[in-house]
Amino acid sequence: MRERIIHFIKEKLHLYLHPKNDIIMQEKDGLRFLGVVIFPQGRRLNKRNWQRARSKLNLHNNASYSGFVRKHSSVKRIREFNWTLLEKLKSEL
Repeated sequence: MRERIIHFIKEKLHLYLHPKNDIIMQEKDGLRFLGVVIFPQGRRLNKRNWQRARSKLNLHNNASYSGFVRKHSSVKRIREFNWTLLEKLKSEL
């Protein structure tokens, strides 16, 4: 199967696939890309980026982190983030 895929990419798409990067992974493991784990059903933030968004949240960057979390998280995580945001804003005011 790998040989057929490499041949297709080379002949039809005219692309070169580096031998180091031609690994085949199961979809349940997800694909890590730019701080997000991508699955066929959706995506989620890496644990590190989730913790970073919560810890670095303040009055000046709340819109940025809020959009970041909303774009890549579940409804439960978004609600948790909103409560964290509310607590931070109350403490800063």
